[in-house]
Amino acid sequence: MGIKDKSIWAKEILSFLETAKNGTINGTAEANAMKQSNLSRTLKNFEEKLHCQLLERNYNGVRLTENGREVFKVACDLDKVIYKVKNFSVSDKNVSGKIRLWTSDGLGTGYLSACLSEFIAKYPDVKIDIVCSLDSPNSISTTDMAIVYDEPEFDDGEIVSRYELKFGLFASMDYLSKFGYPKDIKDLQENHRICDRENFAGVWPQWKKIIEGAKSVVATTNSSAMMLRMTRDGIGIGLHPVAIGKRESELIHLSQLGLKISHPFWIVSHKDGLEIPKIKALIEHIREVTLQL
Repeated sequence: MGIKDKSIWAKEILSFLETAKNGTINGTAEANAMKQSNLSRTLKNFEEKLHCQLLERNYNGVRLTENGREVFKVACDLDKVIYKVKNFSVSDKNVSGKIRLWTSDGLGTGYLSACLSEFIAKYPDVKIDIVCSLDSPNSISTTDMAIVYDEPEFDDGEIVSRYELKFGLFASMDYLSKFGYPKDIKDLQENHRICDRENFAGVWPQWKKIIEGAKSVVATTNSSAMMLRMTRDGIGIGLHPVAIGKRESELIHLSQLGLKISHPFWIVSHKDGLEIPKIKALIEHIREVTLQL
C-alpha cells in the first residue's frame, strides 16, 4: 500500500474517530471546516471498505454499533501516534512548544490564573493556549490538558489529580467602609448587598439557603470574572475562591462569618500527555502551587 492509499485510509479513520467522539456528523463537519455531505460520503466509504456498519444514524446524531466500538478502540492508536509525533521533543529536557488547555470560566479565573505567572516566567519557550467555556468538552482529543469541575469520563484522557477548591465571602474595602462588616450570616442576609453567580445555588444547598433568605441580591451573573469585578467595585459581597480572593489587595476575606464551602475539581491529561516534557512540567508546577493555595 503506497502513500496515496494510506492517506485515504488515514483520512477515513480520523473522520470516523472525530465523528464518534462528537456524536454528530454535522457538528464534526462544522468543527473541522468540512462539508457535511463530504464527511458523510467519507464515513460511508469507510464502512463499505470494512463491510460493516460502524455508526447508527438518527435525528439526534450518531452512536457506535458493536463493530464500531471495536474499530474505535483500534483506531485510537492512530490518534495516539499523531499526538506523539506532533509533540515530539528532541530532548526530554526541552520544555517548549504550545500547550492547549481547556477549563471553565470559574476555574480559569479562580484557580488557573494563580498557577501560571511563575510557570511562564520559568519556561519562556512555552505558550499556553487556554479555552474557557461553560460547556464541558466531550473529548480531550483536541487539547493537551483539561481542568474540570465534573468528574471526567474521557476515553482518551487520564485523571492526573483531584483537588478541592475552597470558597469564601469577600467584600471590597470601599464597600465595608460604607456598609460595615456583617456580624453573622443573618446580618448578611438582612442588612447587606450580595452579588450572586447564577449556578452557585444549584451546586451548594448552603448557598441556596443564604440567597433565598437574602433581602438584597443586587446582581447576578454567569461569569466568575464579572463576579470578581463587581465585588472589587463595591457593588456587593461576593462568594469567590479563597485562592483568588486573597490575592486581591482590594478585597477582605470575611472569614469571621464561618462560611465553609468547597467544590472538587479534576486535572486531566491526554493519555499520552504525561510523556511530553512541557505537559509534565506544567502538571508538576500546578501541583506545587496548589499545595500552597
